[in-house]
Amino acid sequence: MSLKTSLSFALVVTAATTSSYTLAYDDYCTPKLDAYLKNTQKTVDSKYISERQKDVAQKILDKVKGSRNETKDCVLIDKLLP
Repeated sequence: MSLKTSLSFALVVTAATTSSYTLAYDDYCTPKLDAYLKNTQKTVDSKYISERQKDVAQKILDKVKGSRNETKDCVLIDKLLP
């Protein structure tokens, strides 16, 4: 193999690896965020939780719903679940 062919092959392999890693990373964050939001919604709906906690949970839901389309799920996960 010539040097030019070797470098081209290396770039293709690197690009493929990077894109599959990015897809796996995105796939990891969305289910995690969905589970967090589901539990937060349960807090809002519960009759055993104080009103103050329900208000905080509802504010979190409202904020996430407002910014979820603008930011990626992984960014939201980093902010919500440090």
